[in-house]
Amino acid sequence: MMFGKLIPATAALIAALPRVNGQAVRFNNPEGVDIWCGKAYRATNSSFDPGGWFPEPAVSSVPLLRLKVRPRLSIYLETDATANLLIDAAVSNQVGSPLPVGYGSNYTNSTSKPLTVEILFGEDVLATEEVVLGSRDNEVALPLDSLTPRMEAYNITIRTTLDSSHVYEGWTEFPYLPYPEDYGSVSRIDNLYGGLLAQRGKDATWDLIFAYTYYTQWTLYWNDSVDTLNEFAAMGYNVIHIVPTGSLGEMPFPWDEFEPYLQRADELGLYLRYDVLWTWPNLTNMVDQVTRLRTHPSILLWYQSDEADGKANPANSTGMAYEQIKAIDPYHPVSLALNCWDFHYAEYGAGADIIMSDVYPVAINATFSTVYGTECNATYGCCGCDDCEGNFEDISVRLDEFYRRDEILGWQKTQWFAPQAFGNETFWARYPTAEEEVVMTVLSVNHGAKGIVMWNYPATPELEGLTSKLAGVFTNEAAVGFLLGTERTQDLAVEGAKRVDAAVWVDEAKNQVLVSVVNLSYDEIQGEIRVVLPDDVEVGKVIEVLWGDVAWKMGDGGLVATKGLLGLQTSVFIAGLS
Repeated sequence: MMFGKLIPATAALIAALPRVNGQAVRFNNPEGVDIWCGKAYRATNSSFDPGGWFPEPAVSSVPLLRLKVRPRLSIYLETDATANLLIDAAVSNQVGSPLPVGYGSNYTNSTSKPLTVEILFGEDVLATEEVVLGSRDNEVALPLDSLTPRMEAYNITIRTTLDSSHVYEGWTEFPYLPYPEDYGSVSRIDNLYGGLLAQRGKDATWDLIFAYTYYTQWTLYWNDSVDTLNEFAAMGYNVIHIVPTGSLGEMPFPWDEFEPYLQRADELGLYLRYDVLWTWPNLTNMVDQVTRLRTHPSILLWYQSDEADGKANPANSTGMAYEQIKAIDPYHPVSLALNCWDFHYAEYGAGADIIMSDVYPVAINATFSTVYGTECNATYGCCGCDDCEGNFEDISVRLDEFYRRDEILGWQKTQWFAPQAFGNETFWARYPTAEEEVVMTVLSVNHGAKGIVMWNYPATPELEGLTSKLAGVFTNEAAVGFLLGTERTQDLAVEGAKRVDAAVWVDEAKNQVLVSVVNLSYDEIQGEIRVVLPDDVEVGKVIEVLWGDVAWKMGDGGLVATKGLLGLQTSVFIAGLS
């Protein structure tokens, strides 16, 4: 992991896993019992405790100070003139160290005395800053003049003292790297807003990218012709994810067959989320691909595991692959997809900078498996959506929970989402409709998804037409500026309706807001619906409608849909601040 330490309970849990030849290989399933997300799912097997539950810290009887630090950007380069850290001085009841008596019980950001925080490398004080008790995401400068670019990350410590005797510390790895002259691209994550920044060449500008694309299998589309890259890009998708099926799954890898696609991607200026092929425990092919492609101009990030938690790969396998990739290429982030609600999240999540959850709730029976003829619950069964209820809220609940766990673990992860764009198979009785696809996508963005990769292409003509249009929203420069460059406030109160999800992004510099409202109900909501905005946000006129045709009236402290909302109606727009 690049940023932060595992809490002791999690570290102990990982250490306790049974190991063979140094690898964790067994879970709680009896010999011969197939599992998904740790649970038996065949009618011939019985339920058992799958284990792997997230280790919830105990609730403290006294306030705790959680002092946390991480770089603003996931990597800094010798070409960067400045660098910043993000510092939290959060008050928690689960993680951190006890505050002195009188601190933390009735604090407010406006009345709390500032904490003096030292920033150290070793015992050398690089800077001193003041932050408010209870505050988060304080951006402070880190002087680079005393640091030299190198391949090994620096260990940066922050320290504050309260009442002369209570000392609190946090630490982070700070990667400050030489610029890779032989690389065609480098990319990094903005740890404040979750954006992905990419640069093609030392003197080029940095592109801010909200990935919007599909997983696309080699044998279902790409292998028809290299011209499929032109066709796919023309539909508006800004990242390519080639799933290595068919001949791309063979070893040795068919480089002669694949090389023309790399060349064409370079010519078109396309970025790849490159799907490295590896099957546990053999990492050889993955290492070969990363070594060969790390300098290619089209590499944006790596994708190293697909549903390793569902498949019950060894819990430390993703972390081992991550360390291998980062040792070869520290200049591109690593991503993976997790399928399970709660099965060794910390261990599998250790394998990526970007975690993608795939929650597929449309047209399923969430309580009874139509494939295996068993019930589905927290300890048994597989219904296609782990521990789901079969509604859109499964998506927002999953993202919120993953972010909550990340906060407890103290590590820095970015969350992406994989909307369902398939059906007529196994657990899923039909494809999603266009309206359902929009709801799943926008709901996930409302709850912090910083990239979208749908499973999978080709889809239905209805979905392909819809997603090509929706790509215009997520590649819109103004929209991306909000989604990846401003603070999000989610779960806005909605008066006059249930199951309406709303979020707002505020850009005070531009005096504008982005508003996103989604009706999660299939039923029309009649009458006025009022979305309550944060106390300090007053909205004026609509500047640009990005999606939907809802009629909005601006009022004190909120906005009103004067004609209600149709079933599954979605509205995304930019408005001015008044």
